[in-house]
Amino acid sequence: MDRTLANGLRVLALRHGVTPLVEARLHLPRPCPARGDLASSMLLAACLSRREDVESDVELEAAADVHQMTVTAHGPEPRSLAAALAQAVRAVPGEAEVEPARGQLTAQLKMVRAHPDITVRHELARHLFGDHPVAFQVSEEDVGRWPERPLDPSGAVLVILGRDDPESLADAAGEALAGWPTPPCPAPPLPPLPPIEGGRLALLPRPGAPQSRVRLRAQAVTVGHPRYPALFLALNVLGGYLSSRLSRSLREDKGYVYGVTTFFDTHPGSALLAIEADTAAATTGAALEVLAAELRRMRTHPPTEREIDSARAYALGSMATRLAPRAAFASALADMAAKGRDPLWLLDFPRRLAAVSSRDVVAAAKDFFAPGRFSGLVAADPGTLASPLSL
Repeated sequence: MDRTLANGLRVLALRHGVTPLVEARLHLPRPCPARGDLASSMLLAACLSRREDVESDVELEAAADVHQMTVTAHGPEPRSLAAALAQAVRAVPGEAEVEPARGQLTAQLKMVRAHPDITVRHELARHLFGDHPVAFQVSEEDVGRWPERPLDPSGAVLVILGRDDPESLADAAGEALAGWPTPPCPAPPLPPLPPIEGGRLALLPRPGAPQSRVRLRAQAVTVGHPRYPALFLALNVLGGYLSSRLSRSLREDKGYVYGVTTFFDTHPGSALLAIEADTAAATTGAALEVLAAELRRMRTHPPTEREIDSARAYALGSMATRLAPRAAFASALADMAAKGRDPLWLLDFPRRLAAVSSRDVVAAAKDFFAPGRFSGLVAADPGTLASPLSL
């Protein structure tokens, strides 16, 4: 059931599973053009997660990033769940609720900043995108201002899954949320991400670090592009699972890395190819050489029929397994909305993968995997590097 309310909220209701628990994911576009906007949006999410006056049988939590806020809820009955969501998104928390949420958020930010990989991801975003809002890193000092903007149902998507008839699920959501008003001045969207300039590999100095972190990105096509399924399979052949080329060469044959993976790093209106590997400091240069060689091999020795069939079987099987739980399926549909795509596109993706020809996968490997297309960071001890970084 696909229904759009008068206030602009889109409701997607699907029958899924046989257990009585109802899952809901509410995706709310909430662009944050300034770091203070992101901090206040995160504070609002922390307040929503701490609400104690929602329906007692409903569990609710929220999270915010620079593009949006996502509210997760589950409970045994659709009407109480919808009522809890409506109460949460329209209520204005009092100071007695805000202060504990602010304290909890600042404590979480301190813990997050202490994690080395978080720092690497922040520096990677700054290296690739400069002062674009996706590179914001909120600190404890930023958490102060209460958000002035109310939550906006216009353009929001509510995914609700349960064992009940989808019509009744949508009715429950519509009755509870139809009165949610649209603010008079909606926030403008963030500027699009600038395209990545290839060949920019930078060192993030980590003196004395026993481990190096390799984080690479290259421009890709978005999920709605006709070439996306072929590129998806080519990326799987390269490093998407244990039998992939990077895993065999870097981990099994050479023993250079603790782990290596490839994936799509997606943002609203943009998508990037991602390669990430962790290696011992002493093998950083050697690991980069092998990684670059495997990228070149994707073009000089393109994926074989056997590799493509294996990558396809793995993708279809892992997708079916991963999305089998109701909560995971609801999250995946909401994530599609967060990336700027129609959530129902996900339902057709297995068919698209099955229809991809080997010729299309080979063409995608040739066009997208040249080492010079990739840029990124290597967080490492400079003293362990025998030569300048390159691919």
